[in-house]
Amino acid sequence: MNDDDRKLLADAVGVMNDLRADMQEFRGEMKEFKQQSLVRITALESDQVECQKNPTVCATARLLENHLAGHKGGKGLAVSIWAVCVSTVMCAFTLIMAFVKRG
Repeated sequence: MNDDDRKLLADAVGVMNDLRADMQEFRGEMKEFKQQSLVRITALESDQVECQKNPTVCATARLLENHLAGHKGGKGLAVSIWAVCVSTVMCAFTLIMAFVKRG
């Protein structure tokens, strides 16, 4: 083994040691990320379970409840009646046009 081979071997060993140190640092960062992710997921799951048990805790449920409460007036009923009338007229028009085109 000559000097060039020894130098090449020493460089290779140095690079491998650097890679080992980098991998250990990376593993530590991944463990920390995993722990943070587990804490976040656990918090989300507990919030979801609490929302299912007690919907008044959940912001979405409160917003939905307020939205539905706003639609209990007569305005919604009038819109519904108009929608039924328009749908009926359009259905009758479609049927009449179908019979006219066949005949």
